[in-house]
Amino acid sequence: MKIALISPVAWRTPPRHYGPWEQFVSILADGLVEEGIDVTLYATGDSITKGKLKWVCEDAYEENKDLDAKVCEYMHISEVMEHACE
Repeated sequence: MKIALISPVAWRTPPRHYGPWEQFVSILADGLVEEGIDVTLYATGDSITKGKLKWVCEDAYEENKDLDAKVCEYMHISEVMEHACE
């Protein structure tokens, strides 16, 4: 079984500080991997996971104010859709 999980790109997954959704996705992804499931996590490039990591935004936009939040979000969602057939 293959599962893709989409984490927000506001914060790294798992978050360094605040980031309840990113924390939840991190726990879920790592737990599924430990159960032997093939997990791909779509998150920021600096994220940490036991599964495969795919990203288009290297940093979280809340941690790098030079990034445009909406551009990051749209690029992130677009990357997921491009790989949906996998």
